[in-house]
Amino acid sequence: MCGICGLWGNNNPEKTTVMLNAISHRGPDGSNIAIYPWGALGFCRLDIFGASGINQPALSSDGKTAIVFNGEIYNFKELISKLPAYKQINDEASLILELYLLFGEQCFTMLKGMFAIAIMAPDKIFLARDAVGIKPLVYYTANNCIYFASEIKALLRIKDDMIEIDDEALAETAVFGFIFDLEKTMFKGIKQIRPGCFIKYQDNKISTERFHTLKSSYYDDKIAEKIFIDDFSNLMDKSTQCQINHSKHPQAIYLSGGIDSALMTYFMRKNSADTIYTYNLFDSENNEDRRYAALVSKAFKTDHVEHKTNVAECLNFFDHYLYHYESLVTDGIFNVLGSLAFHLLSYQISKKFKVAYCGEGADELFGGYYWMHTHPLGFADRIRMRSKKVNYGKTKINEYIMDKFPPDDSKEKEMQREIFDILMGPGLTNCHLWSVDRSSSAFSFEARPFYLYDDIRDWALSLPIENKVKDKNNTKLVLKRYAHKSDCQLLNDIASRKKIGMPAALSTAMNKLISYSEDNYRSIKDTRNLPHKAYSSFFNTDLEKMLFDRFYNIFVSNRGKMIYEGTDATVPVLQTLI
Repeated sequence: MCGICGLWGNNNPEKTTVMLNAISHRGPDGSNIAIYPWGALGFCRLDIFGASGINQPALSSDGKTAIVFNGEIYNFKELISKLPAYKQINDEASLILELYLLFGEQCFTMLKGMFAIAIMAPDKIFLARDAVGIKPLVYYTANNCIYFASEIKALLRIKDDMIEIDDEALAETAVFGFIFDLEKTMFKGIKQIRPGCFIKYQDNKISTERFHTLKSSYYDDKIAEKIFIDDFSNLMDKSTQCQINHSKHPQAIYLSGGIDSALMTYFMRKNSADTIYTYNLFDSENNEDRRYAALVSKAFKTDHVEHKTNVAECLNFFDHYLYHYESLVTDGIFNVLGSLAFHLLSYQISKKFKVAYCGEGADELFGGYYWMHTHPLGFADRIRMRSKKVNYGKTKINEYIMDKFPPDDSKEKEMQREIFDILMGPGLTNCHLWSVDRSSSAFSFEARPFYLYDDIRDWALSLPIENKVKDKNNTKLVLKRYAHKSDCQLLNDIASRKKIGMPAALSTAMNKLISYSEDNYRSIKDTRNLPHKAYSSFFNTDLEKMLFDRFYNIFVSNRGKMIYEGTDATVPVLQTLI
């Protein structure tokens, strides 16, 4: 995990420096800026794999093609064999550069892993992003120039014109809790590279091309169960070995006590003789997930850390979380502050580790959201209700919702399929993976979504809905049936549990936090000039209004900068913004 930024069309070193400084937390092990006649590239490194030192930007032998890269290429050794024997490559950026020089744009289809890539030449620049958008990459164009970075705040700090909220992105977030459009951000003019795509900027024009298409969900009740259970076991073994070996540091696991993280820990233990480190977050001694996480740790002999949090810690991290999250938080289809729990646990893991594994993607791939996957009509009712309220239904997203989720019970199966695709698309990329990247990078370490390894992901997407979800008591069938057939009683017990989810780690503290925040917000005597007033029809609760006001002040009024009290920049406390 690193940070990349740059511009093509001019070679302004001052703007490149500003962008790189804004994302320096992503790569504390060194940084570099390279200036070329046609552009500039910035890079900061988190040293995870390959030779140590600052090896980016990588430059071709003729000095005409340069690259910066963020992420992990898990099939690194396999791809080395595709290069001429005389090539001595020991880092991923140089590998991708050589593949590009040999195979051109097809090089992106050859990569397994998570990545954001910029390849710059005198006449053009390519920006590419992995198939599900694990690694972020954002950009904007101005004055015949393109600017790009790993994080939005880097672009906000150099943008010469006014920063404006994108109304449609705000409407989408008000309905779903995340931006629905995979190209939008919360700011007009600043866009994301779509997952599985690259853009080419040449002759002041942008063209977009897709190099990987995820298989859409489908129905088919004819696939034999025993085949996919055996395949699952083999895939998990191979994927575990691949990911473990792709780091020169000890690695930890986010251990919730649910089936996803329990199976991760099981396969890590099965495939490694090294010490396994696990972390659990809770705010109540009676937390059920905490109890099961401890049982998993004991069964698989991990070095286990429990961290008890409280409302004071949540408040201390509140603005730090918003600042790094870089998007609006609302009470959509997920918990309004569910990713705050991930943020708090990331801080604890970062104290000792540079790499940790999380279970994001398992619910989307294997059908783990029982109420959304098994109650599509209820889901449809909820988002229709929210959508009609947002700006009085006068939004583009409302048109989509009324088309795909009409008040028609005969459309239940079509709705269920649509929900699977939403959750695997923007729900994953613009919510859960957004949280994974921002919260780990905030504390200068790398979180790896284990189940989104390419082979597991593509195999899971090849399975029909019937092999994932049956009813509200039978979700995530592949994982649970594997657990039931294993020789481990604990896995069998965990597979029989009802899913709780990460927000449960903050159930007590979060309720207090929401009450505290709303009471504090209501105490403000004059709210006439608060930012949310211009968008009052987009919000349902005082908490959402408060979050928007704080977000607006950080990213619009203050152009992506924080104002700190005290001296500890790792865990900042923001001065009152409202």
